[in-house]
Amino acid sequence: MANVELDAAAVVLSRRARERWFPALQLAPVAAFLTIFFVIPLGIFLVYSFWITRRYELVADWTVASYSEALHEPAYRRLLWNTLLVAAIASACTLAIAYPFAYAIHFRLRRYREPLLFLVLLALFSGYLVKIYAWKTILGNRGFINEALLRLGLIDDPLSFLLYSRPAAVVTFVNFLVPLAVLPIYASLQNVADEQVEAARDLGARGLAAFRRITLPLTRDGLLVAFAFTFIIAAGDYVTPQLVGGTSGAMIGKAVVSTFGVTFNWPLGSALAFLTLLAVVLVLVGTRKLVTRTVR
Repeated sequence: MANVELDAAAVVLSRRARERWFPALQLAPVAAFLTIFFVIPLGIFLVYSFWITRRYELVADWTVASYSEALHEPAYRRLLWNTLLVAAIASACTLAIAYPFAYAIHFRLRRYREPLLFLVLLALFSGYLVKIYAWKTILGNRGFINEALLRLGLIDDPLSFLLYSRPAAVVTFVNFLVPLAVLPIYASLQNVADEQVEAARDLGARGLAAFRRITLPLTRDGLLVAFAFTFIIAAGDYVTPQLVGGTSGAMIGKAVVSTFGVTFNWPLGSALAFLTLLAVVLVLVGTRKLVTRTVR
């Protein structure tokens, strides 16, 4: 009898051990991939940010000179501020377009839900550079907008400020970020049942009041995820500002690429990258707290 009880206890313990370790084993491949290709490279560049370069060679001379230069150089401060500003404007505009679109798919256009979501995925995986060059063509001096205005007689000369400007960078960002924002917002809208909205309306909450009290709080996490995705991608991009941003749309990514590839100042480039990362994290944390307090 005692042996049977011991065997049963061993089986229970073994089952509990499997239940405890099985999730860890499931996450092991992803954890290993992220560790090898994300955590370790970041750690290496974090170490480099405290080194110096001497005669175009990295020297393990520990110092915070690169961070000091990045923080005290006015050009880098302007680039960092412009990066956060452009990314914030692009993310806000993206959410302003993506949320109504996802809302319409979920509540108004249910018959066409699958085709519309397919188009969203198609737009998401379409060519990134193709979109940039398309907007470069549209906004150029001989682009569609200028040609249309010239033919209508509304202007005498092409509007040169349309291209190589901050608005041009924002418009281009919004173009390829909208599909990325639609997906998490649409997923969060699955939490909103028709019965909840109808119950709110029966209790006297009409129109915007029902949306404010029911729909928006239930989709808050989807909005935060969409904002995080779009803000991080916009803040870390350097191709779009370089091709359509010009001087007013210049961002920190171009400076990071130049310090690595042109001047071979890897410590300064690493310091700029980590300062940008810190600024992005602070913006995301602040946005989350603000939205959590506002949307309840």
